[in-house]
Amino acid sequence: MRLSAGHRQWIYWAVALLFGSGALWLICHYLLRVEGEFGPAPHPLEAWALRVHGGAAMLALVVAGSLLPIHVRRAWHQRRNLLPGFLLGGMLLLLTVTGYALYYFGGEQARAVISVLHWGLGLGAPALLLWHIAAGRATLPGRHGAPRQAPAAEPRRADDGRVA
Repeated sequence: MRLSAGHRQWIYWAVALLFGSGALWLICHYLLRVEGEFGPAPHPLEAWALRVHGGAAMLALVVAGSLLPIHVRRAWHQRRNLLPGFLLGGMLLLLTVTGYALYYFGGEQARAVISVLHWGLGLGAPALLLWHIAAGRATLPGRHGAPRQAPAAEPRRADDGRVA
């Protein structure tokens, strides 16, 4: 199911913004702590990275939703690229649920587990997306070294032109 160039660009930019802001938050949160008046304090970029990440998550959900009526539906009916697509959709669902849970569920212990699960999945998501793209391109006839279907053989004809 080849997407239009514009649609692909929306997906790539949304994923890049989502991944980049999440990775920036991780770096700020775990590696760039600053010394505050009362001990270690969050880096000033940490809050901004989280704000951008939340907005990028909303954009990514809209973009993912735009794939459902045509891209996902056609692939499902044609039984193409199902495993990577199913896993990618499942990962998106888990990331959505864990992201929501970070804001609205559990105490500090649950939050710590949910956070690690969320960013662990998020770090693996681009690799899964790349696998989905590569597997999809490999199934397109005549593209990127994919095997082409042989043309149907013409019926053999007898010397007098009749079909044998």
